[in-house]
Amino acid sequence: MIVIAHRGSSQLAPENTLPAIKQALHDGVDAIEIDVQLTQDNKVIVIHDEWLNRTTTGSGFVFLTPYARIRRLDAGSWFHPRFKGTHVPLLEEVLEEVKHTKVTLHIELKNNFIDYPGLEKQVIKLVKQYNMEERVILSSFRQDSLETCLYLAPSIKRGLLWWGSLTPLINNSLWQKLQLYSIHPSILFLTSEVRTLRKKGVLIFPYVVERKSQLMLCRRLKVDGVFTNSPRQIRKLLGQNFG
Repeated sequence: MIVIAHRGSSQLAPENTLPAIKQALHDGVDAIEIDVQLTQDNKVIVIHDEWLNRTTTGSGFVFLTPYARIRRLDAGSWFHPRFKGTHVPLLEEVLEEVKHTKVTLHIELKNNFIDYPGLEKQVIKLVKQYNMEERVILSSFRQDSLETCLYLAPSIKRGLLWWGSLTPLINNSLWQKLQLYSIHPSILFLTSEVRTLRKKGVLIFPYVVERKSQLMLCRRLKVDGVFTNSPRQIRKLLGQNFG
């Protein structure tokens, strides 16, 4: 079962920062997931929330703030004082960090609330610049965004993020239309329907798996991998004979 570090090893370091990426690599994960958005001046940055308030010393919306201002913010001290001075990274910095490793990089396009015109194009350009096409999975909750990714770069894998019952996906040709590599359902809605989806040829990566009971369910349903904030702990549990 593939272990995917959700926003990096975000239980041990501030999410979506270079320390979290480095920690994930140290933890020996198979893959790392990050979130990307556009600043006011169209820089692709790695951050989850559409606003700066929760994980930085700044405030306001990402898309209304120029990158130079965001770069000066502290994105680490909220997590722990030892991470004071950690900055919000550019996508290029994360690609640089992982390009010489074997990990897969899941890049979530955070465009489900704010449109971010051109986000797909800019992300794909950077992925190609770092020769990471074969080791990246582009994901989004938005089907039209994944359609754009398919049009711009059919060779880069696509994953559909899904919240809610899996039933609508069972008899839907969406997975075929988008030529999906994977579907990423919430662990809260994970049922035996994943077996039907897997027979269609798509991989299943639930999010976010933290507890042993959740991992037991994933193992029982034979999912292909899990997103987790605690990859070190999940890898340890996977090494145990349970479920």
